[in-house]
Amino acid sequence: MDIRTLRYFLVTAQERNFTKAANKLCMAQPPLSRQIKLLEEELGVTLFIRNSRQLQLTEEGYFLKQQAEEILLLIEKTEHQLEKMGNNDYGTISIGATESCGGSILPHLIEGFHEVAPHIRFQIWTGNSDEIQERLEKNLVDVAVVREPFNMEQYDRIFLNHEPWVIICNKEHFLAKRPEGVRVSELQDASLIIPIRQPIQNEINSWFNEIASERNIFCLYNSITSVMGFAEHNLGVIICPESAKNLINRETLTYRKIIDPVHESGTYLVKKHLQLMATATEKFWKYVEHQTKSNPSKYKESMR
Repeated sequence: MDIRTLRYFLVTAQERNFTKAANKLCMAQPPLSRQIKLLEEELGVTLFIRNSRQLQLTEEGYFLKQQAEEILLLIEKTEHQLEKMGNNDYGTISIGATESCGGSILPHLIEGFHEVAPHIRFQIWTGNSDEIQERLEKNLVDVAVVREPFNMEQYDRIFLNHEPWVIICNKEHFLAKRPEGVRVSELQDASLIIPIRQPIQNEINSWFNEIASERNIFCLYNSITSVMGFAEHNLGVIICPESAKNLINRETLTYRKIIDPVHESGTYLVKKHLQLMATATEKFWKYVEHQTKSNPSKYKESMR
């Protein structure tokens, strides 16, 4: 199985039709059909269910499509970086970031760097920390902004900031009447919407265990923007890092810090340990490292 055949397969899987795929690949349809048949024979599996209307992917076909997308993306990224390696002024940096970090921390990281390296471009991929870690391991992103809890053993890291956990709720919710902040004990009377990541669930549950308090977990979320409507309709309160306040509709929603006790979440810029970085990525890493060390209090406060 070579790269060319993998591209043939991926286009065919996307088009679900040999004729359309052949046109897109600028080749005749019979040779394309023959290449896919040879690929199936080589792998010993059926990739498509062929009928008169359109091609249907088999389970093996879906799996190969997913893998082919990642493989070809990595090849494209590798080719692009090799072209730019050795040139300090050009290149593309691929960054993974959690949803709240992508909207709050990344602009501050990139703004100053863009002034000193205006020709370097960025690709941003968002997801939860588990998804970002997977992309780091597969070299699909160069560096990532992640939030604790996160297993740092295999990664080099630069500490960025600590930010408190808050609730986001409808302005008419009873907890919105607490401008000084919301105590953990007061959350036992609310329907809670919390992150789906198990380490964060464990951490939030520990808050209530410390005070022997009950909790009502109404909903788990992977993407905070997907549950903003729940808070707007007063279905519950969202527990999230403070930076998520930048995502709310301030006409209907507000946020309050969780206090007594205060709970905080640390954020880090990470890369794989001993990773060989492209010149542009290395320049960005050193820039962030210098900024956080030279004026840490000012830099961390700017990312709030």
